[in-house]
Amino acid sequence: MSSPGLFDALRSNGAPTYYDSDKTPFMADILESGLIYAFVILAFSFFIILPGIRGKERIFVFIRVTVTLFIGGVIMLTNFGYEWEVAEAKNVRTKYKAGSAGEITADIAVYMGLRGINVTLKAEGENRGPFNETINYNEHFDWRWEQGRIGFGIFAGRFQQEFRSAQFRGTPLPVIWIAEYFIFDGEGIRWGRHYRQAGWYAHIMMWLALPLWILTIVLFFILLKYGAYFLMLTGGVMVIANILWATIRNVNELLIPFSAEHKLEFHFGPSFYLNLITGLLCIVLGVVIWILDLRFPELVTNFFGVDPLQDDNFIQGESFDTIEKKNGMEMSPVDNGKPNGSPHVNHRPPRTSEAAAAEDDDDDDDEIYEPPVFEPPPAPKAAKFEKRRSRGLTQRLQRPRRRPPPPVPDDNDPEDLYSNTRNPDQVHINMGYRH
Repeated sequence: MSSPGLFDALRSNGAPTYYDSDKTPFMADILESGLIYAFVILAFSFFIILPGIRGKERIFVFIRVTVTLFIGGVIMLTNFGYEWEVAEAKNVRTKYKAGSAGEITADIAVYMGLRGINVTLKAEGENRGPFNETINYNEHFDWRWEQGRIGFGIFAGRFQQEFRSAQFRGTPLPVIWIAEYFIFDGEGIRWGRHYRQAGWYAHIMMWLALPLWILTIVLFFILLKYGAYFLMLTGGVMVIANILWATIRNVNELLIPFSAEHKLEFHFGPSFYLNLITGLLCIVLGVVIWILDLRFPELVTNFFGVDPLQDDNFIQGESFDTIEKKNGMEMSPVDNGKPNGSPHVNHRPPRTSEAAAAEDDDDDDDEIYEPPVFEPPPAPKAAKFEKRRSRGLTQRLQRPRRRPPPPVPDDNDPEDLYSNTRNPDQVHINMGYRH
């Protein structure tokens, strides 16, 4: 028989090394942690480019990115979070296992979300009583989304099946007692059914708020007015989710007693209030942006970094000359009357009085030999609600509808002066020509 060697540790009868399982409780929600990490990465990606932006625009971009990502992060975290309702009890004296008379003193908490509940049970040191083992449990029970049949069979709801599976695993009694309150479905004891329905409708509203939030970001680069509308709509949908959760849940408050002094009383948690406050904040911000866009359009467009002329309200009922005077710009004759980004500067040298008089004489001589030009009648005044650009485009593309001038009568023929009907050929000959 060989003596123990360097590689014989933790081996038995020559078999491979065996390590006992190290069971640890869930310290954090993996999905929730991943969502936080994703939005932090997005924020960091935008923040590292801020030094490349000059002036006040750097502050404007920082505010816009921070507020936008905060709203999106709240929508996702509250949708998947498990703190819409919370109940906690400290130092609860309770039984631990079935078939054992030993008791423990533990901290019990229940965290409820839109998709289920998390039940935690923790006891340390002397509070473990006669049980020499780690007592740190975090059990999850999911109710998505069907109620199912009564019982615990294959056609029962998901919550009932997970409850029966926990019983077979030997889950501690306090966790089983709490979960049992959600499987009753009769008379006024229907907490599981009503919480499931409340979570179903609330999570639909949260999923609706996500695309509205994305459309809000897009519209703020196109039309600020509609971006403000969709921001208010996003906040309204988030608030509706809170209203649905608070109204559909059972009117009978859920109370789980362990003793006369220790009871689990449920109340709205951080996820509920965070979603409510963020929804109200979106509504207020949308109203403020909408009012500022009506009263101070230039300031709002500077903050969002968009072109003020892209908003129809900004050019409604105003001429381009009025807009350019406000912006300190002039028309450039090279661009056919289109506004330039900078004032037009005339680089021609100043004319002397003699040169100006000579040019005026030349213009008078040219006017003598030039044929007369008939100016078209002025276009009718458009309605106030019609866009300036649409009127200009219509006038440029619309064909003239003036009738040809009447033929010149022949002085040698007196009957032609009083005749209303003529030969078309004669009309063509006499059109503007005299023989």
